[in-house]
Order: sequence, then structure tokens, then C-alpha cells
Amino acid sequence: MPSNRPLTLVDLDDTLFQTARKMKEGSPRHPATLDVEGQPNGYMSSVQKSMVEWLLATTDVVAVTARSVEAFSRVKLPFRHGAICSHGGVILGADGTLDEAWQARMSDVLAAYQSRLPELSEATLAIGKQMGISLRGWVVEEQELRHYVVTKHNETNDEVLDAVLAEVQAQGLLEGMHVHANSNNLAFLPQGLSKQVAVQEWLRRDREINGERPVLGFGDSITDLAFMEECHLWATPTRSQLAKRAWASIHE
Repeated sequence: MPSNRPLTLVDLDDTLFQTARKMKEGSPRHPATLDVEGQPNGYMSSVQKSMVEWLLATTDVVAVTARSVEAFSRVKLPFRHGAICSHGGVILGADGTLDEAWQARMSDVLAAYQSRLPELSEATLAIGKQMGISLRGWVVEEQELRHYVVTKHNETNDEVLDAVLAEVQAQGLLEGMHVHANSNNLAFLPQGLSKQVAVQEWLRRDREINGERPVLGFGDSITDLAFMEECHLWATPTRSQLAKRAWASIHE
């Protein structure tokens, strides 16, 4: 049955919730995600909690996240309309099942990168070791299909990843790739894999069922702007990476 409610496409981490270290000391923390051991590791502020409740009550909310399907399963918010996971590599239906048509399309897009991605991950960790920076990293994989490389640091200064990225670029390791970098998250994505491409397909299908309806986009990263621009209206949290870039651009 067609829906006449607005459609909300929303990034998760640092948009609807964040880790405790990013919240003010003593502020209310409402658990939103669990770690692999079942302990809370992502929290909403009171304002974020109210916003989530409002969006869920008044719009059809679809998560658009870099999280793998497994990591998305540990988000304890009641999304009922499906999700886009793994930076656009996976589309999940409302019942949580994998969209086979999109999986086949991504298999074609990512075929040439399957051996390259683990090699790139190993090379990035080796560069960090040479620079004296403690890193951890892995290849995000779904249904035996490798999607992208993610690297995080084990220190307290997010800026160390900027130095790692610069060296990886200097060594010419990112041809045919694009980069997502925000806070303690450095990801190398094959061309053709993006939230924007998956959102374009989602909206094409949605229009076939629901016709034209308002589409709202929410995200915090500069790279989120690409999928947000597919929406009629978009917003970003105050002091997000995207907000800071927009403010700096206006005041240059």
C-alpha cells in the first residue's frame, strides 16, 4: 500500500548517536547501540532521542550507514522500512533480508577489487607501523563480497589518520578509489560504491510505489552530502564535520 508520509534517509553514527567520548561529561546518555559483547557503546543525547522518536512517528525512516549488516543489527532503534548498509554496498528490505538484485549489481561493480582490498588494508596498517601510529583495520565484507577498507587508530588524536591518509595517497595506492575520512574513521571505497548510488536506486524504487513525496536527508560527514543532495531537504548536526566545512566556506 502506498505511503503518503515523508521519507527520511538518515546516517547513523554521529548523526543520531555517538560514542560516550564525544558527549559532554555528566549529560544524559540513552543507549542506542551495543558492542559485539552486548554492552552499550553508542548513545543518544536527550535531544537526539526526541528527534529519533519524532522521525519514527511521523516519517518512513531508512538508515543509510557505513555499518555492515552485522553492525547495523546492533543498532537498537526500531527501523521498520529497510536500510542501506556498508556505504551503499547492501540494501536491506523492510524484513531485514538482503536485496539480491542489488547484491548482483555490486558483485559486478566490485569484482575487480576483491584481491586488492585486503592488500590495501595490509599496506595501510604497515604504513601506520612505519610512522609509529597504532592502527587497526579490516575489510568490510558481506555475503563473501568485499566492499571497502576501514582503518581506525588506537590513540586519542583523530588527526593521526590525516597523516596516514597523506602517506597512502603519496604512495599511489588509491587509484580508482574514493575516501571517507571523519573522526576515527578512515575508509577507502572502490569507485561505484557509495551511499549516493544506493540512495538513487532506493528513490527510483520508492517513486514507483509511492510517487513523489517529500524526502528528507540527514548526515554529519562531508561525504554524506552526496546522498543528501538526492533529497528535497537536508540537515546536518551542529558542529558536525559537514557543518564546520560549510561554516568555514561561508566565512573564507
